[in-house]
Amino acid sequence: MTQIALTVGGVNIYWNAVLICLGIAACFCLTWALFTANGGQDNTLLLLLPLGMLFSVLIARTLHWDCHIEQYPSLFAALTDYSTGGFCMPGVLLGTSLAVLCVRALGFTGNAGRLFDCLAPGAALGIALIRLSNLFTSADRAKIVVTTPFLQHLPIAAPVTSGSGVEYRFATFFWQFLLMLLMSALLLRFFFKRRRAPMKADQPRDGNVALLFLNWYSALELVADSTRYDGSFLRINGFVSLGQIVAAFSLLGVLIVYTVRSRRAGSSRSFRIVHWVLFWLSIGVVGLFEYLVQRFGGMYLICYAVMSLACAAAAYINLRMYRSVCKAPTPRRARR
Repeated sequence: MTQIALTVGGVNIYWNAVLICLGIAACFCLTWALFTANGGQDNTLLLLLPLGMLFSVLIARTLHWDCHIEQYPSLFAALTDYSTGGFCMPGVLLGTSLAVLCVRALGFTGNAGRLFDCLAPGAALGIALIRLSNLFTSADRAKIVVTTPFLQHLPIAAPVTSGSGVEYRFATFFWQFLLMLLMSALLLRFFFKRRRAPMKADQPRDGNVALLFLNWYSALELVADSTRYDGSFLRINGFVSLGQIVAAFSLLGVLIVYTVRSRRAGSSRSFRIVHWVLFWLSIGVVGLFEYLVQRFGGMYLICYAVMSLACAAAAYINLRMYRSVCKAPTPRRARR
């Protein structure tokens, strides 16, 4: 059941809607501040906002319809009636990326990488608030049921109304809120401290904040989406969710980008091979324990602990590949 924040003139305003609007506003304001402070024009973001919202809603809704077709009479109904159903978060990322590319193609910005960098901290903050909104609905349906009364409260568990009453389940979305909030702070620090750091072989400096956001967010999503029993699955696949598929390919994409740049920057072949082997080993461990957690329901704790470590390892490997493209900082004594 969705909790009501207030009623105005017979119109109910729900907490989840309030937090979603706050998330979108926070993302836009932070992006605006970073972009304009770095030479961007206001009209670029004034065009990006409606395009991003339009593409995100349409793509996210279409993906949700494909994964939950039983909830909608038709695709047309899904795209025209938003009183029921939901959205898939990968569609928001795809829609925003498409909007940036359209703005670039129309000539409103000459540097899409810089615009992506300015979007990344705001996107993390917006996702954090959107995930928090699910605490005010019955959507936080984690697989792990918490039966110990001492643990039946945040940050461990959240109440969910079911057919048998109220039960407490692991607060997946609350932990995503906390981690995305931390990620936003780390991305802001990276934006101001490292974004303009010199790179080897004249490799691009813009776009690295966005790539690292994609790296960290994907590693988090691989585990978080597995903890939910209401995840979105493609009709051709019922083993891993759409969010996990997109996250895995995103991690791979980041590795490919930095491998190419690392090769151009002169890294050794053995360095790249070792990191690729370790990356696939980490992804293999994630896949194995995803199978085990679905096959043996009582292994939640050990499976998710190992999956978290493996995803962190994959993200760290991508970070190491990025660092191989950066020039070493000049020692303080040498600068003096």
